[in-house]
Amino acid sequence: MDKALKQKYKTDFATLTELVNLYDPCGLISGGAPSDEYDCLTQQLLSSVYSKKTREVMKELILHEVEHHFGTTDIATLEEPNKTQFYNDLDKFLNNLEDKFYK
Repeated sequence: MDKALKQKYKTDFATLTELVNLYDPCGLISGGAPSDEYDCLTQQLLSSVYSKKTREVMKELILHEVEHHFGTTDIATLEEPNKTQFYNDLDKFLNNLEDKFYK
């Protein structure tokens, strides 16, 4: 990989890390986890961005990782208003991701 591509990846990864940590889908960052806690998710999302995956594919990736990798509760079983808040936050995150990487 040439130097320019490495730098672009580093910059994009840092931008996406900031977005993911602000989203904090499992509440880990707000609970005191280190800023690299979601790096595995960030790497997959950045790969999806570079592969021009659809919003729906990225949404499913996030849901899968939240439930299976991070071991949080099945989102479908969340009580209201937590369930609605989770999906609103997810949509906001995806909007921010699209604004940064697709426009």
